[in-house]
Amino acid sequence: MEHGDWNNPVIVELGGAGHFAIITNALDAANCMSEEWPVNSGPVVDEAVLVCLDAVLGKASAEDSRKAFLDAAREAGLSVRPDAGSLH
Repeated sequence: MEHGDWNNPVIVELGGAGHFAIITNALDAANCMSEEWPVNSGPVVDEAVLVCLDAVLGKASAEDSRKAFLDAAREAGLSVRPDAGSLH
């Protein structure tokens, strides 16, 4: 999978009303957490960035990177929609 592509995209609200990002792969997730994340760092987000970069390099699975991204979003208190059928 190129860039650690995910089977199901994650929609995350990034702070402003109506400011959403659709994340479809580990590379996009790592960039989002590094550049757009409303929280500077935390143990879960720091680990998630590393897992996502490992997925891009083929050292971790795309699904592991997706799970790590979801965990980081929850740590940051962000609203996420991991698939069309649920809203957390």
